[in-house]
Amino acid sequence: MRTTAYFRDVVLPKRPYVTLELCRRILAAPPARQVQPDSRVRYWGRTPEEPAKFLRVVTLADGETVHNAFRDRRFRLPGDGH
Repeated sequence: MRTTAYFRDVVLPKRPYVTLELCRRILAAPPARQVQPDSRVRYWGRTPEEPAKFLRVVTLADGETVHNAFRDRRFRLPGDGH
């Protein structure tokens, strides 16, 4: 999995709950995906320690190079009771 310098140098040190393995798992089977206006791609996945919460992983336009990842407190799947 490719990552940007921003992800490696800023995101990973600042957010210890974000791991490469968690990002890899979310990219492999996201319950939701959306292309942003700037062509970056958002993927959401549940966090294993808190299944009711979601992590948003943002990739570059290629859909593979991870640029950012963070907890998305407002995201809900349609029809999700959480």
